[in-house]
Amino acid sequence: MSAKKIILVGGYPHKAKDGGKAFYESLVKGFPEPVKVLVCLFARPRGNWEDAFLQDKNYFATNLPNVNIEIKLATQENFLEELGWCNAIYFRGGDINLVPFMSQYPNWQNYLEEKVVAGSSMGAYMLSKYYFDITSNTIKNGTGITNTKVIVHWKSQLPEYVNTKWEDGYKELVDYKENLPTYKLAEGEFVEV
Repeated sequence: MSAKKIILVGGYPHKAKDGGKAFYESLVKGFPEPVKVLVCLFARPRGNWEDAFLQDKNYFATNLPNVNIEIKLATQENFLEELGWCNAIYFRGGDINLVPFMSQYPNWQNYLEEKVVAGSSMGAYMLSKYYFDITSNTIKNGTGITNTKVIVHWKSQLPEYVNTKWEDGYKELVDYKENLPTYKLAEGEFVEV
């Protein structure tokens, strides 16, 4: 598998100082128009996919007003076909662990050839090799699509993260198993790997 580029996002791209503009530009850069973007919301309960998808469509329109984009919502039934269709895929975050979830699509990574692949929050966790789960304060395995370690929502003030051991977790992650690039990504912050 050789993706064109992989982007790890700390969560909520719209919370970046530029409203997410740099992230959205990075996601679609280098493709002929219309750029085909697949938004994957598998980390969220099925009942709120439509609302989240509308939010994403608005973020794309706001941040890329002069770019012709076709946006599709990924479905569980046709995921591999949709993955073949797109230029870029965006795995948005949520509470459902994507690592075991994605195992129902054997060899899905083979479809990432020459695509831009982005993951925000749980999506970034899934794309990494190891991550520090900020709700359980434990290290978990990602899919290893990138040889990275990551912590998302770095030092977020959201109520669900008040008990996160940020600095200890980061040190534990850096020291865990092998020596890999380790990223602590705040809300809206992203890195291309």
